Amino acid sequence: MIRPVSRLSLHIEIQQGVVTVHLGGNLEYGVTETLVSSVTEQLDLVREGGHEVRQLRIDMAELTFVDSMGLAALLTVRRCADAHGVALRLDHRPVCLDRLLELTGTLDHLTAPRPRQQAARNGRVRT
Repeated sequence: MIRPVSRLSLHIEIQQGVVTVHLGGNLEYGVTETLVSSVTEQLDLVREGGHEVRQLRIDMAELTFVDSMGLAALLTVRRCADAHGVALRLDHRPVCLDRLLELTGTLDHLTAPRPRQQAARNGRVRT
């Protein structure tokens, strides 16, 4: 069986302290760096521009597949959000992702809210 070429669509919106990343297609080996670098770049650019980002939302309504490299990318995005003192939300998670998160024990790690005060104490939030 021949697997189709991996396709990931990614669109980013920034509004009133919220960065929203719209993902579609497959988050898998070969395309995950696109997500990580795009999120890191946007959070850095917004901060360098003197604006505060309160929340990073990843809208997965159009996401159809996630493999282990996709999971690794999401874990990296979590670390990036934490380092910037930004809350992370994974919106409209597909069933395949929830299954993967449950199997790997990462569901709470990726979806549980992080107290902003904890990030501030660690010196990660500009006040």
